[in-house]
Amino acid sequence: MHARTAFAILLLSAILATGCAGRQQPATAAEPSLREACREGPVEESLLDNSRRVLEETFCGATLWFDGLFGQPDIENARQVSGRVELSTIYTEADGTQPRARLRLKYDLPNLERRVNLFLGRDDRDDFVQGRQEGFAIRSSVFGVETQDRWLAGLGYSPPGRWKDRLDFRVGARLSTAPEVFVQSRLRRNLFLGDRSVWRLRETVFYENRDGFGSTTSADFDHVLRRTLLFRWGTVGTVSEATDGLDWRSATVLYQNLGSRSALAYELFLRGSTGDDVEVREYGARSVYRRPLNREWLYGELIGGYTWPRESIDEQREGSVLVGFGLELLFGRNPY
Repeated sequence: MHARTAFAILLLSAILATGCAGRQQPATAAEPSLREACREGPVEESLLDNSRRVLEETFCGATLWFDGLFGQPDIENARQVSGRVELSTIYTEADGTQPRARLRLKYDLPNLERRVNLFLGRDDRDDFVQGRQEGFAIRSSVFGVETQDRWLAGLGYSPPGRWKDRLDFRVGARLSTAPEVFVQSRLRRNLFLGDRSVWRLRETVFYENRDGFGSTTSADFDHVLRRTLLFRWGTVGTVSEATDGLDWRSATVLYQNLGSRSALAYELFLRGSTGDDVEVREYGARSVYRRPLNREWLYGELIGGYTWPRESIDEQREGSVLVGFGLELLFGRNPY
């Protein structure tokens, strides 16, 4: 189910793109469809380019309809919708092959003064709700090997504030036959230490109808070693009514800019929980290589590593090789 969803999205886009190539007339001259109203340029010959265009037009049309619920819809603003589709496959000796698929979409509603945004995507449910999405300097679709993805949708609100101190609120739900509703408040603060170092602090308070109340505290320290090299130390911890202790993760990462929008990341990490019989669930090292693939909006990734996982007291801790690859397609004017 993980990979089938996003593969279906791309397959549907390809089918729609092929159909659009041979059918250019709108439904009626006076009332074009929402997708056709969002179209900005001619249909491309490349199947990949057409697939990306269909994604943009489909989500632009959906947001145009949604924004119209709150006032007069604006096509130019609806074209600002953006996001990404991520496909990846990870193999570990401990868990075997794990295909993954993610979709992330965000749109600021202009009729609500751009303080309210709509989000939709397939992502790790716990990380999203609990505010545990660590901000890697390299965007990666294959870093989270211990996650389970779910469809999520909702609304966010960002009140006016300074760039160094940001507060926002989100309400949403997991889309399934048994909906899981959540509300979330996030406070983010940046503390600069000279021109080369910064502390990034985040506090997230959340409520979810399945797991109850909880909070996540995270801190990252970034230091620029030189123009092409960044050092980061980060830690995050979550407590909630559904856990007996602190669910934590700590990592040291070195980022290397290779130029031409290519980069490498090297990571040493530990993760665990103070309430479990096994307090350290996994530790190890891994690296990610990321580069564009003949399009400025298409990226490929390779990941390799070696970890020592242990999820239960009855399980022996043994080394596990990790290898994987990922593909990321960005769409829209400003993918986040």
